[in-house]
Amino acid sequence: SDPSVKVRPGFKEFIEYCRGKGYKTIIVSNGLIFYIEAILEQQGIKGLEIVAAENVFFKGGMNVRYVDPNGKEVDTAFKESYTADLRKKGYSIIYIGNGTSDIHPARMAKTVFATQDLLEKCKKDGLAHHPFNDFFDVINTLEKLD
Repeated sequence: SDPSVKVRPGFKEFIEYCRGKGYKTIIVSNGLIFYIEAILEQQGIKGLEIVAAENVFFKGGMNVRYVDPNGKEVDTAFKESYTADLRKKGYSIIYIGNGTSDIHPARMAKTVFATQDLLEKCKKDGLAHHPFNDFFDVINTLEKLD
């Protein structure tokens, strides 16, 4: 396991909270699927849907590709394609993010939780959001919104 990868406190409790509420919970990440799966396993989290970079190892390296909900390979707007697809299916989106690649899908969400670069971008763009430090903050805010 990579000690440089830190999962924010409360993540496992957040997943349990969402499952208890019957929320569909998906990790949509620009990261690599195998890496995310390893981190979740380390946290003792099973059965979570992950949408991320698909990777194929070959002698001397690895191919990485992003595929949208229709199975089409995409170079950009990966997170947006899934957010738009879930909205089209009638889901109300609660978006939790920390990076600049999160601003476009966050604009499609009903509720946004933001930290780090996404927080700065939300403030700058005037996008309604809830700042958070860890997933306990997210749970507490969701309880108040419920």
